[in-house]
Amino acid sequence: MARRARKTAYFLNRTLNRLALIAFGVRFPATDGLWVMVADAVRSPWETTELLALSYPEWMKDNPTFVALLTDFDVDEFERDVQRR
Repeated sequence: MARRARKTAYFLNRTLNRLALIAFGVRFPATDGLWVMVADAVRSPWETTELLALSYPEWMKDNPTFVALLTDFDVDEFERDVQRR
């Protein structure tokens, strides 16, 4: 059974170097690494990235790529993209 986001929030996967906005009820991608919630979805992606860089410079030093996963279809597309790389 797939894990699903309990609320809309930003999640960081350091293994993939991705910062994702994942909507409530959307399943987490079946990818390498762990998706860790790092911020509530109350700010824009660029504001969130700035705040995370100030708070966790080691985590953010490689400038993670941002992705919005608002539906399960978005997750399917994201997983395909990760597999192609």
